[in-house]
Amino acid sequence: INAEYGGEVLEPLQLIINVPNPANAKFIESIIPRNDRKAFLFERTDDLNLFMKELRDKQRLNINAVIAPREENFQSNLDAATLKSFGFLGYLVDFIECPPLAKKYLCKHYRIHNVPIGSATVDKNIERINKVITQGLYFTPTHRYQNSRSRYSSDTISSISQLRGAKIFSLTVDTKQIQRLQSELTEIEKESDLAKARYQEFKTKQQDLRVKDQNFRDEKNKILQSIRHRETVEDKIKNRNHKIAQLKNSSTNLEEEKTKCFQRSQQILLKCTSLQKKMCTLYVEFEKKLNEKNETTIQKIEVSLEVSDAEEQLQSSTSELQEAKETLDNHIGEIKRKRDHARKLLEEAKATCGLDRDNLPNEYKKMFKQYPCSDVNDLDQQLNEARALAECSNEVDPQVITEYKNRKREIDTYVQEVEANQEKLAEYEKQISVIRDKWHGPVTNIVEQINEKFRSFFARLRCAGEVILSEHEDYDKWGIDIRVQFRNSDDMKRLTSSYQSGGEKSVSTILYLLSLQGLTDCPFRVVDEINQGMDPKNERKVFEMMAHAATIEGTSQYFLITPKLLPDLDYNDKMNILSIFNGLGLESSLDESFVVERVIENNRIRMSQMVN
Repeated sequence: INAEYGGEVLEPLQLIINVPNPANAKFIESIIPRNDRKAFLFERTDDLNLFMKELRDKQRLNINAVIAPREENFQSNLDAATLKSFGFLGYLVDFIECPPLAKKYLCKHYRIHNVPIGSATVDKNIERINKVITQGLYFTPTHRYQNSRSRYSSDTISSISQLRGAKIFSLTVDTKQIQRLQSELTEIEKESDLAKARYQEFKTKQQDLRVKDQNFRDEKNKILQSIRHRETVEDKIKNRNHKIAQLKNSSTNLEEEKTKCFQRSQQILLKCTSLQKKMCTLYVEFEKKLNEKNETTIQKIEVSLEVSDAEEQLQSSTSELQEAKETLDNHIGEIKRKRDHARKLLEEAKATCGLDRDNLPNEYKKMFKQYPCSDVNDLDQQLNEARALAECSNEVDPQVITEYKNRKREIDTYVQEVEANQEKLAEYEKQISVIRDKWHGPVTNIVEQINEKFRSFFARLRCAGEVILSEHEDYDKWGIDIRVQFRNSDDMKRLTSSYQSGGEKSVSTILYLLSLQGLTDCPFRVVDEINQGMDPKNERKVFEMMAHAATIEGTSQYFLITPKLLPDLDYNDKMNILSIFNGLGLESSLDESFVVERVIENNRIRMSQMVN
């Protein structure tokens, strides 16, 4: 706060006044009003005006502020000897701790330098004290005494009030303890600095010892390599000597060996001839099968063409049949209209003749018995049908009826063929479904196993990936889809040759191959420059996963071919590193130990340069 103002500025009095003895807090708390306890204290008036303008006028805050006096010296009315004779322990200013500016304010406005604080003995000397302290304030442990002169006489007016317990200033701070702790903290920091210096010195010595130890290790490895090389050469010499001794001791019969080789070659030739004959027979059978297949294909095409023609004819016949049905419906409607007309004429005839069926004469009844119908309406219906049939027979061409019947028979034949083909198709689909169920379950299970391992590998890289089986109605379009996500802001994308970067494709490929490891059996696997294009972070994690997968008991042997490897990779006893020294500028007669020594020497020079 002081950096923003020209003079000193203090926080509210209740925050900066400290009463070492909590029993004395009630004295200072009973003197200072509540508003002054919360007031900020300023040394300069312009700073106070600036403060009030900002907080009270602009920010509308209810806040108090006071100005400290300029007086410096505040003298007490009574000396220490007089105070002690009455039983006083001292003035109130002696029982509190606060900044000088706050103490000046309290002395000016509350005269704490003239407010005695007494013990229980003061209560016995009240009359004597009132004669000496005619105006002012003093305290006993339990009461507050206020003396003043009367306006109308020279008498002293004394008021007594009971003191209440302190609430604000009862919380004290032991400044001596703080100073002592700060001193101890300073000593501890000095000791810590000394310890850090000693630690740095020991660390430097440790680094020197490590360099010496590494040099000793290099020398030891060099000696061990020389010993191994010597042992290897000695073993080779022993093996060569043993072979020479065996050749000297063995008496090989050349003629007998020639005879055996000739007989064996004859047997091989006979087997080759037999295999050639079998191959010729198989070629002939293959050609026959191929011809049969071609004929079957041609027949299938011819049948397809016939089916297409039959379908076209069926469609044409269906159209003609529909036209015939419409014609028939028209004739039936015409017959119905004529029948209704005949029935109407019959009713008119009955009305004209005055005859009814039940009252017919016998001669009419004999005539009606000649017909099978027992009802006049049925007889009229047969008569009308006969007339309609006669009329239709005169108008319909007989060739149309014949063609209609032929088309109908063809339609029935085609319908039977279609039904037979549909049955065959259903049988084929059933067979396909049975065959599909045999391999679909195992394939799905294998893909799920691959997906589980693939997802776990990507989870180690803090990425996401999955392997799914892409199904389609056309079995030629089935496949495996690899979906990856290398960034949280992207969605899962299908692995393609255009979307992902080269490093991302390399990471996805090697993790997919590692996921296949437990599902395929092979004696060894070769990985060629798979780490090219990867960033160092992914390359290191992929190498760790490959090393772990390749060193599991019972797995295939791995060959990782690469022009470079990252430094400080994790290796184990089941891994070998083979460095190939080859090139146009390398002499073929160089000894292996010489090359290894040169590599070690170059590495030592490089390490010393890095240290310097």
